[in-house]
Amino acid sequence: MKAIQLVDFKGVDSLAYVDVPTPNPAPGEVLIKVKAAGINYAEVEQIQGKYLTFGKDLPFTMGFEVAGIITEIGQNVLEIKIGDRVTAMAISGGFAEYATASADALIPIPGNMSFADATTIPLQGMTAYTLLKYNVIPYMSESILIQAAAGGVGLYLVQLAKYFGIKKIIALSGSDDKLELTKDLGAHFAINYTKPGWASEVLKITDGKGVDVVLQMSVGEVGQESFKLIANGGRIIVFGSKNYHDIITTEQIRQLIWQNQTLAGFAFPALSPEKNRESLSEFLKIIKSNKIRIFANHPYSLTQAKEAFLALQGRTTIGKVYFNIN
Repeated sequence: MKAIQLVDFKGVDSLAYVDVPTPNPAPGEVLIKVKAAGINYAEVEQIQGKYLTFGKDLPFTMGFEVAGIITEIGQNVLEIKIGDRVTAMAISGGFAEYATASADALIPIPGNMSFADATTIPLQGMTAYTLLKYNVIPYMSESILIQAAAGGVGLYLVQLAKYFGIKKIIALSGSDDKLELTKDLGAHFAINYTKPGWASEVLKITDGKGVDVVLQMSVGEVGQESFKLIANGGRIIVFGSKNYHDIITTEQIRQLIWQNQTLAGFAFPALSPEKNRESLSEFLKIIKSNKIRIFANHPYSLTQAKEAFLALQGRTTIGKVYFNIN
């Protein structure tokens, strides 16, 4: 079968379009004919050696999220049949014509949802839902600052924050087109972080108090300025691959202490199976109710892997970048 393998950690030049053996499902696994495979920013970091390989040695087939049709079932797998349309986190690597996945982690694709849209559910959608469910809503948060609000996770966060009834949703993005979209989706305020004085605008919106919750996806100047915008008693939640190499300064520690603030980390895959199952059931009900718009607008073929990664890396895309695999 055809696949995209990572052969080094030198960026897009380390992506190889190769022939590899079709994987066999182990007990408790299934084989999926991949129809679409989502690309995440974590994988942009991965090809540069800045993200986990989860124990895989080079070369290995890349790809976390897949959607497709079950073609083979391993031993000890019940209540699943060949031909089922599913989306899942791939075990063998999703940037390929076939991939294995754990039968326990399969997500049935709702209704007539496209394979491309379905690739947004296992990681991006569930990250956004569980992040809000466990780290924002229980704390009676009235205002929230969402960085990278027009990205794959960000678009879900904006819409789900509206669904949960957060009173002040502040979206950050780097272009006016993206900001207009976030407002259409439910953001009460949309701010371009490339323009001088954007942080002052956030303070004005919150009557000088700052925001109850900062969702920290960005490092650098945007991340540093966002940290200063936490309200007294507020929270900053750090998640996503961009933060893996960030550093907390002495000044920021003092701020946390003297303003009674909380710094929390979050990774959806690290949730307990019980929380995962409960959240998936709830999240799929929201998806099926058509209260969430899904954006999978940037298809590429496996032969266009470099172009796909450069598009995502350049932050010119809105929503999901994915491989369309026939």
